[in-house]
Amino acid sequence: MKNQFRTFSIIIFLLFSIFLINLTQKIVFTQAQGNNDIAPIPAKFDMVEYSEVFSLNESINSIEIPLPSETWNLTNLWVNFSDIKLGQEIISVEEKGQSIQIIDSKGKQGYGVEINVTEPTIIFGVYIYGYMTGIQVKPVYVQVQGYDGGTNSPDENVLGSTMINISTPGWHLQTFENEVFLPTGNYYLVINGSELTFPADKSTYNWFYNDSSTINPELHTAVYDGTWSEETVGKPFLYKLVQRVNRSFNPEDINMTAVFNDSPYAILDGVAEGTGHLLINETLIPDGNLLKFDIITNRSIGLIFNISYLINIQNTISSEGQIIIKENSANSWVLTPNIEPIYSNYSVRFTYPNLWYNFSIMRNGFNVTSEVIINTIDYYILILNSTILSGATWEIFANSPNVGLSLNIPKTTFQPYQELAFSVLPPVNPGNLTYVLINSLGFTQYNETHSITQVTSDEIIFSYTLSANPNEGVYKAYVYWFDGKNAGIETQEFQVNVPFSLDPIYILIIIVGISIITAVSISSYKIAKRSKRIHEEMRKKIYNKYMDVVNLEYFIIIEKRTGLNIYEQMIAGEGIDDAALITGFLEAIRNFGIELTGANEQSQTIKLEYQESKIIMSEFKNFRILLIMKENPSQDFLDSVKELSYDIDEQYGEDLAHFTGNIDKFQDIKVLLNKHLETTLIYPLELNPQDIKLSSDEKAMINRAKDIMKMKNTDYFFVSYMLYTKKGFQIKDAEILLDLIDKKVFQPKI
Repeated sequence: MKNQFRTFSIIIFLLFSIFLINLTQKIVFTQAQGNNDIAPIPAKFDMVEYSEVFSLNESINSIEIPLPSETWNLTNLWVNFSDIKLGQEIISVEEKGQSIQIIDSKGKQGYGVEINVTEPTIIFGVYIYGYMTGIQVKPVYVQVQGYDGGTNSPDENVLGSTMINISTPGWHLQTFENEVFLPTGNYYLVINGSELTFPADKSTYNWFYNDSSTINPELHTAVYDGTWSEETVGKPFLYKLVQRVNRSFNPEDINMTAVFNDSPYAILDGVAEGTGHLLINETLIPDGNLLKFDIITNRSIGLIFNISYLINIQNTISSEGQIIIKENSANSWVLTPNIEPIYSNYSVRFTYPNLWYNFSIMRNGFNVTSEVIINTIDYYILILNSTILSGATWEIFANSPNVGLSLNIPKTTFQPYQELAFSVLPPVNPGNLTYVLINSLGFTQYNETHSITQVTSDEIIFSYTLSANPNEGVYKAYVYWFDGKNAGIETQEFQVNVPFSLDPIYILIIIVGISIITAVSISSYKIAKRSKRIHEEMRKKIYNKYMDVVNLEYFIIIEKRTGLNIYEQMIAGEGIDDAALITGFLEAIRNFGIELTGANEQSQTIKLEYQESKIIMSEFKNFRILLIMKENPSQDFLDSVKELSYDIDEQYGEDLAHFTGNIDKFQDIKVLLNKHLETTLIYPLELNPQDIKLSSDEKAMINRAKDIMKMKNTDYFFVSYMLYTKKGFQIKDAEILLDLIDKKVFQPKI
């Protein structure tokens, strides 16, 4: 009969497996939607940042304005000009001639040529055409001196001086240490070798002059032979002046113009002489991050001038954002711009879509809406310089209405294999139209997106064909439209019905099931008998539980990697001095067993008889449990140890995996030990009355405990006093005792 029952069990298992396999094939696995809201959709928005720049520049010949980066543009420019003057130029006075005058220590020690200044001029240096021979010992100077009108020769007034610098024949620049300011009039340019002495200095300085066909016949020359005196007229030495006319110019007199990218902008006269201004009220886009204006005039010589300018610049920045679209609710927007002030008077302007409303501006988590300008007529938000902080975080919250969508739903009820279809008339603006179908279980069954790139009045058709075995119930379609600035959503429910049909496999299952039921009915008396046996086994487990815990003497938990005892408890008997020797010995046996058999299970148990004790070591992940008992335990006890191992791993597994030697955190293992091995059965118990309802048997057990404590003259008793009577171990009494311990009426005295 036992074999027949086993056969019936196998048949039931096979039929049930076939049923599950067939049912699994009918399930459509989908991704969970989570909720009925459309998840946040990312968006980007442009904002414009503005800034003003004020600066001063002196002695320049062009306008160069640096910008923060190449993306910034100029929108307004105001420039004030002052001290407008011609720039430095080289004036050739006399440059042809082959005749030479020699300056040396034996002859003439200096020569000079007249300079005729027709307007105030600054002399920076001169070019002299000549050469030198020998080695210079005493200094020789190139000088600008005053003009003695009586003698037509240099006077004693030296206006500018520099040591001569010439070598081989040619033009040689002589630069004065200080600029020489010359009002209108006549002056002398001289080579002064008055300090030359013979024979110490044998060097010569040769200066070319034009003795015929001169272009300056009115210029005088002079010679030095102890004193200056006129030499001749109309034979000037060759020289050029490096100069700048020392007077101011009005911009309009010289057609002063600023040029940017080949576009000219006239510079107008100012109030005072040598001043002017330039105003540009248009957007200029620089090439790079430098805004440069070239200055031109009707003169061949460039200008130098001072300026002060004020410019307004702007830049477009992109802000991250997102929108949450909900059914029957306004759209929720949030923008997170990165606002960092540039230069002075910095501000940011955001032109928002005209359907947005209910704004809230947050700076570093605080509401600063009242500090910004929200223009609901021109639809912009202006964040001023006074509100902007460097390094602050910003959030802009707003709402917008749902833009209506028109759905054309021909049919709302469907069956397997049918096409669930409808059409949508989108808004006139381009954007994305998305369809999401949620099945009756709340999972996304299907989704599809149409990108509309141009204005259209055509309807968009969405469709989805149901499978052969769809989930029956109400499906919900979400259709939403998004164009980056506005959004809308519409929903529609559909009913999916699955007609009842009995699969042939189910018919087979029913037939076989009836046969099994008949067979089981015949053997029902065996089931009753088995039930009685199970009850007896349960009672025996109670007996085993008590006897096993009475036999338990010592309990140790060992961390596997270090071999340290992280928890140990003496349950009964005396302490064990050589517990470490026993654990080491068992470790060696365990390693030998694993190496021999190749076993490396999650949990292993080793049993060993040592002297008069039974030693059991249970292996589990990162720890081992060591039990020392008087007698071999029952299988129920070993099963409880395994359950204890799982609880220890669940509660202390992370600490054991990263064990550093600290065992204090493992002391609460005692609670798990009491839970699984019922160690409370061997502790002395105290009576702790509870305000709970007790059965008559429980009350009788409490009275027996009171009698024992009175007889022993103690405030506690042992379970052994209660369970061992003349009739032997009574399982019913053990059940009542355990129940009272669970109800905390009896509590261990520890």
